Amino acid sequence: MRRVHFGQTPQTPKTWKIDDWSSMNQQQRMAFLRHVSSTAGQDPRIATLAVNIFRSSGVKPRDYKNQAKALLSWVQNNIYYVNEPNERLQDPTYTLNVGYGDCDDMALILGALCESVKLEYRYVLAGKMKNGKVDRWIEGEPIKNGTWSHIYLIIGYPPFKPQKWVYAEPTIQSAKLGWDIVQAKNGSTVSLPELGSTETEIQTQKTLVSQLKEGLHPTRLIPTVIVAGITSVLVAEFASYFRTKLREIRKRNK
Repeated sequence: MRRVHFGQTPQTPKTWKIDDWSSMNQQQRMAFLRHVSSTAGQDPRIATLAVNIFRSSGVKPRDYKNQAKALLSWVQNNIYYVNEPNERLQDPTYTLNVGYGDCDDMALILGALCESVKLEYRYVLAGKMKNGKVDRWIEGEPIKNGTWSHIYLIIGYPPFKPQKWVYAEPTIQSAKLGWDIVQAKNGSTVSLPELGSTETEIQTQKTLVSQLKEGLHPTRLIPTVIVAGITSVLVAEFASYFRTKLREIRKRNK
């Protein structure tokens, strides 16, 4: 993990305090986050950091997909994810100085890096809907009612008129570009406490999947099929025998 130190100026806040945050809807909140990351992205030091990341990762100019991969990987491996006792929004330059933050701080850093090199991005909220299903809301979409508890990005490339949009999850080091927590959660493969998953739940689901795979293994499946086939034949033979005897009884009784 490599720390980056940016000097703070009197005009640069360490954290942002928004008095009416609780009364804002998701569009208003995302507009504020957009303001923070866009402002930080205009800082030449952020652009220099982004270019250094590209160079150290061996990414060629105009290779926008790998630029996005490199920025995501750098945030994942150089900003330490922590939970916060109360919500606070750290300025991206402050997060770079201290080297840690929660999901919104890491999303702001990734957004600022994308902003600095003109990679298009949108913020994504994830949370539970009234029916209990985990869903997402992407910045710019119509308002969707949900209990939002996680934030990440979707990055578009090439610049100016993106043809491809891919999810970017900065808080999980193993999450590749394009991996989406909502699809993973509904597929029951990842534990994120803020989305209601627990390690016990995930382990139970993994055990069930393992048992299912084991049951479908040819060494177990073939004997099962054979037994089922024999049973089916025996049942058919018994039914035929029973019908024959029933006809004989009816003839004797006429």
